[in-house]
Amino acid sequence: MKKYLNSIIIILLFILFSFFNSKEYFLFHSEWKKDILNIEKTKDKVSNFSFDKIREIEGLEIYKTPDKNLLKTLVEKIKNAKSRIYIEAYIFTEKEIRTSLIKAKKSWVDVKVIMEKNVYLANNINKKTFEEFVKNNIEVIWSDSSDYVLNHSKFFIIDDELLLSTWNFSYSMFTKNRDFMLFIKDKLISEKILANFDFDYNKDKKFIYDDNFVLSPFYSREKIEFLLKNAKKEILIYFPYFNDIWLQSILEDKLNEWLDIKIITDKKNEKTEEFKSIWFNVKVLDKYTEHAKVIIIDGAYVYLGSVNFSTSSLDRNKETWILFTNKEIIIKIKNFFQEDFK
Repeated sequence: MKKYLNSIIIILLFILFSFFNSKEYFLFHSEWKKDILNIEKTKDKVSNFSFDKIREIEGLEIYKTPDKNLLKTLVEKIKNAKSRIYIEAYIFTEKEIRTSLIKAKKSWVDVKVIMEKNVYLANNINKKTFEEFVKNNIEVIWSDSSDYVLNHSKFFIIDDELLLSTWNFSYSMFTKNRDFMLFIKDKLISEKILANFDFDYNKDKKFIYDDNFVLSPFYSREKIEFLLKNAKKEILIYFPYFNDIWLQSILEDKLNEWLDIKIITDKKNEKTEEFKSIWFNVKVLDKYTEHAKVIIIDGAYVYLGSVNFSTSSLDRNKETWILFTNKEIIIKIKNFFQEDFK
């Protein structure tokens, strides 16, 4: 009798638990299904991606470093912010930017920062900045690594403007490195980057797709491979180092098709001699530290952002790139490239 009574009690407890938690249970699985649908829709969009789906980005400007004046421009933009400053940063050590953000917070600007805690070979590099932000009531969090290995994205959202760069927020970027930064005043682009920032900040495993975006680890490899495979005449690339067998294979195939492939890389890149032996036209940038990540295809399409040409960057890390077709900006970047390649 006692055995049956225990069984009845367990059944009743199960029924009560199900009753009180059924709403949460179904909501959880409903959200899970939405995420699956989102992934499937993204796969469909990526598989149907083409050059004609890329549009010009409104209000696009480009700046290169080293340039101490760019640091002043960025600090001034922070100073003039009216409502919000949201940041995703891999390395954040630059003192003037840090100080200007603290002042902005004291002026009642909404400041939120997502930083990487486990920077490769420099685990504590962001610790001081993080602690100083906490001390001054800035909303700062460490990246959620459950969705990716490292958060390597580098961008600011200042009011409705997006500032997206290839560089980290350190003083050396303005004084020693060849890097690029885009200022973007495109409402749709800014809104979608803002949505992705909110997902990251709230640790919500979702993301927004856009034909002008290249987001790792969600859909960057497919788009970059498409870009390289469909080049017709010319591929110009800035990269500090290279470590992905599939991208290298694509470049070798395009070289066999007699495309003009030029590469600017850093003196520390271990692949330089190998690439020269394959007959790639490689220029080592001796004057500066080469840190930019840029691809120019046929003088008509540009990828620019945080993604390194490595398996980790494409498939494991959180990265943000922008793809665009703005002719005037592409001419500027190509001129920068040709000057560096001399």
